[in-house]
Amino acid sequence: MAAPRTTKSKPTQTEPETAVEYDFDSWTPEAEEAALRALNDVQYIIVGQDFVGRFSDGEIVKIPLSLSLAVIDELQEQFDEPTDQFRHLIKTYAGAQLADGLDERNLISVAIMTEKYFRALRRAQTLAFPES
Repeated sequence: MAAPRTTKSKPTQTEPETAVEYDFDSWTPEAEEAALRALNDVQYIIVGQDFVGRFSDGEIVKIPLSLSLAVIDELQEQFDEPTDQFRHLIKTYAGAQLADGLDERNLISVAIMTEKYFRALRRAQTLAFPES
């Protein structure tokens, strides 16, 4: 195994330029998967009829899973993208401040939370009609 190479990192606004050692030779697919999972730790639970999601920084979003047909029609008429639909639901049920905060979040985390919400909604619909 080769020795780690020293590479100078580009300074950020808050950090001066420093020498950092990156070990590219020991990087594995398993290490990559673990690192990516840690970046986007988005969890949720179902409480009553609500989806309660938690972003990795601890911020909570709570949205009902029991939506009216009028709300579904509005979402489908006004928004093509699930992320935009999710943002509208957040704005409607959790407040504009939280919805606006989604714009500052990691895109992947928002996309994951969106997908988890809509999967839970689809699963609730599927469970309403179990196969015989």
